[in-house]
Amino acid sequence: MKSFRVLVLLLSFVTDVSGTVNDTPQQVVMKYNNYKTICTGLGYKATQCHDEQTGGPIVFQSTYKGTLQNLKTSEIVKFNQASLNEGNAFDTTTGKFTAPIDGVYSFSWGAMSDRGKLFVTEIVLNSNPVTGNYVDGRGHNSPHVMSSSQANIKMKKGDKVWIRVFENYGQVARCGDKGQWCYFSGYKL
Repeated sequence: MKSFRVLVLLLSFVTDVSGTVNDTPQQVVMKYNNYKTICTGLGYKATQCHDEQTGGPIVFQSTYKGTLQNLKTSEIVKFNQASLNEGNAFDTTTGKFTAPIDGVYSFSWGAMSDRGKLFVTEIVLNSNPVTGNYVDGRGHNSPHVMSSSQANIKMKKGDKVWIRVFENYGQVARCGDKGQWCYFSGYKL
């Protein structure tokens, strides 16, 4: 029954709002606002398209330029350069991503360590660990070992996500002079 009422309402709206040749712009706007009020009264909510809510896509790509060594327990990895930051949700000074709107976000991060060393990290949502990434160069003959991880996280506007060292396993991450081996990226699905 509700669907039928909405159909009748929409047909009336199209006919009425299009108006007549003699309708002024103010009359057309008034008719539109009246129908908008009726729809809201029936329980329908106005929604905006993704781009209207944020002004565009939400996506970032950050890297760390240099070498990370002997990081403290649970220290935040502050990826110090962002080659892409659409939506300005990633902060290179804090290393944290702040959700500008509710939604599910996809994140990936990776690091490279030396033979015989560990660099273990975890992605954190508002101080709560979500999942980790384990780079273990012990027992390898190659000079470097790399690992990456990915996580999809449901976030509310204002929630924060970052990468931190797991326990005290932040021995060495060789990120490169251009930051090509250590990265943190994400986007809204």
